[in-house]
Amino acid sequence: MAREKSVFSRLQAFDAYAKTMDDFKVKTISGAMVTIISILTVVLLIFSEYRNYKTIDMVPELIVDKERMEKMKIHIDITFNRAPCAILGLDIMDSTGEHQINSFENVVATRLLPNGKENKNPKVFVDKEDKTLSDPKYCGSCYGGVPPESGCCNTCSEVHSAYQKQSWSFMDPSKIEQCVRENYIEKIKDQEGEGCRLVGSVEINKVSGNFHIMAGETVKKNSMHAHIVHDYMPQDFDFSHTINKLTFGDDLASIKNPLDGVSKKATTKMTKYQYFTKVVGTEARFLNGKTVISNQFSVTEHVTEGLKGSSGSSNSYGFFVIFDISPMRIILTQHTRSLSSFISSCLAIIGSIFTVAGLVDSFIFRAENAILHKREIGKQA
Repeated sequence: MAREKSVFSRLQAFDAYAKTMDDFKVKTISGAMVTIISILTVVLLIFSEYRNYKTIDMVPELIVDKERMEKMKIHIDITFNRAPCAILGLDIMDSTGEHQINSFENVVATRLLPNGKENKNPKVFVDKEDKTLSDPKYCGSCYGGVPPESGCCNTCSEVHSAYQKQSWSFMDPSKIEQCVRENYIEKIKDQEGEGCRLVGSVEINKVSGNFHIMAGETVKKNSMHAHIVHDYMPQDFDFSHTINKLTFGDDLASIKNPLDGVSKKATTKMTKYQYFTKVVGTEARFLNGKTVISNQFSVTEHVTEGLKGSSGSSNSYGFFVIFDISPMRIILTQHTRSLSSFISSCLAIIGSIFTVAGLVDSFIFRAENAILHKREIGKQA
């Protein structure tokens, strides 16, 4: 037993927290106030640390983009307030020389009334009766255009397609039997004064280029193409627009695209809107292992008014997005604090607050004693 007491007495020599007898402890009002304030401060700071612990941050890293031969999807949702769907064309051109004409395969065009609401009850045109259609041997003429595989152009759209393959302009549908039968001109003129909303996506090579939305028929010849507004098309239109959404690649919730919500009002139809964008590849890596490859972009804009162009001639007014691809890539990695970091921060807060509080309480206690001592000396004098 004596040996055990000797061991414990030696161990007590390492006690860095020597205790004071209860009889020698003095509790004061100022000490109580300092204690309450310290506890409230600790609770507030620990709550702030807990919020930081639960917050997930996206940590960016900039690297050289080494990816090659990538494709990129451009998602669009654009409203043209005073341009009918029947006259709009969506074309894509890139620095490789690839042209995509009237790329509406994955884009839905919705007709809008002059008040901006969807035209849910468009006028229905019934095809004119034609006895030749009942003839099983009927084969419509392509009027000199390149015929389809069947060798016959039985509809107006097939004649139009044959003209495009021949690089001819579709100038006078009133002289084409199929178009007269289908009321082609009447259907187009019926959209006078309407607007159009384009929603969908187009896929492009990830190289510099542009996509544009212009009025009129698109006529391509060799490596060039032109847009021609014919006399039978609506003439009272302009390119006032609202960009509801425009993204290069999948949408990233943490990133706001600079063109979303942009609205422009044209004073004349001969107005050209150009948006020059710098596209930077972006890869988001999430804590659950999911990876999203998308793009961010910056933009500058330029508006040109009073451009030359009239019905039946090539024009250069419309809506243009010119994109340039950056050689850099941004890696966004989700990051959260570890539990050990949160615990160590809480312990540091508790220790530092109560250490400082002890010093403040000690200073106040000594100041109070000094003042009381001076008052007692004054009374005795």
